[in-house]
Amino acid sequence: MSSHAYSSSSSFHRESTSRCRHDPHPEHDDAPVQNRWWFKAAIWSMPAWLISVIVHCLGLTTLLLATLSPPPLPQALNLVATDQPESEELEQMVLEIEPQIEEEVELAMAAPQLMSESIELLTAAPDPVMMSEAISVEELMPTQTIDFAGMNPDGLLSEIDGLGDDVGKMTKFFGTGAKGRKILFLVDNSISMGGGRMETALIELRKTIEGLTPNQEFYIIFYSDTAYPLFYPSVEKQMVHANDKNKKKVTQWLDTVQMCLLTDGRDAITLALQLEPDLIYILGDGAFTDNADVELANTKLEGITIHTLGMQVLPKDRGRFSAIATAHGGTYKDVGITEEGRKRLQSNGPIPSNRRRNGVWGVKLPGG
Repeated sequence: MSSHAYSSSSSFHRESTSRCRHDPHPEHDDAPVQNRWWFKAAIWSMPAWLISVIVHCLGLTTLLLATLSPPPLPQALNLVATDQPESEELEQMVLEIEPQIEEEVELAMAAPQLMSESIELLTAAPDPVMMSEAISVEELMPTQTIDFAGMNPDGLLSEIDGLGDDVGKMTKFFGTGAKGRKILFLVDNSISMGGGRMETALIELRKTIEGLTPNQEFYIIFYSDTAYPLFYPSVEKQMVHANDKNKKKVTQWLDTVQMCLLTDGRDAITLALQLEPDLIYILGDGAFTDNADVELANTKLEGITIHTLGMQVLPKDRGRFSAIATAHGGTYKDVGITEEGRKRLQSNGPIPSNRRRNGVWGVKLPGG
């Protein structure tokens, strides 16, 4: 009895001990469930604005951590052993590039190879249709009255005596000699003629006029934005005899000539043909901006010889000047700045140039 009782008691004791070991606090089995219920109840009981604040704070914290994260470490360098001698230390070089600022070109005392300021034509070759047949003088000269600087061309033409055997003595302009009794000079006075070119042209004009005889007649037309006739602005409407009075007058007038923008030659050529000279000299440093030189080369002229002179012209413009001379029985010659022209530029300073109207010069340019 006692042994059985002891066995039963021991079995009971082991069961009780095992139960106590596995569930020491049986009254707390439902605690996690209750905690989760209270957590959910707390969240659902929160106001909407508080939840929004919490969510935004979490987002800003994440963004801040991503922004302030350290930059990635540079990749490791692979070093390769070599038996080559150590190279010289590289020197750091700094290339300084000066910005190119486009400025208006001032007239210099020197005589650089300046390009014409004239507007370049799209093509230097004449139109094939225009080349197919020569242009008459009537086609070249417009029917309406041309607005030359300071004059109306009406009544320009006067009675012309026959030349007969008296065609005048040999006339030389920049060394190009020719005989003629009525001599006309077309001279470029565009801005690109600066740097001693215009000074040289005026000096050579004065020399040529001084060499004429009283039986010869002459006329000078400058061309740039328009035609500037002899003695402009007090314009002479017909050729004048090369007597002492007119030689002195033209010398004084040449000292007043100024330069203007553009190189339009149509007005000057039209006026020149209306005066009916028997000899024309054309001096310029670039092609005409209004294509008048191409038209003149393809115009039939009777009894007029034209010589052309290029003042340091570009090759493409040289061909156009040469075409005029070839078409009208003359010659073409390259000319440059003379020592006298340089000295006058240095002593007197640059000849005034006009990009806008100044009240006298720049007639067809925008107002000042």
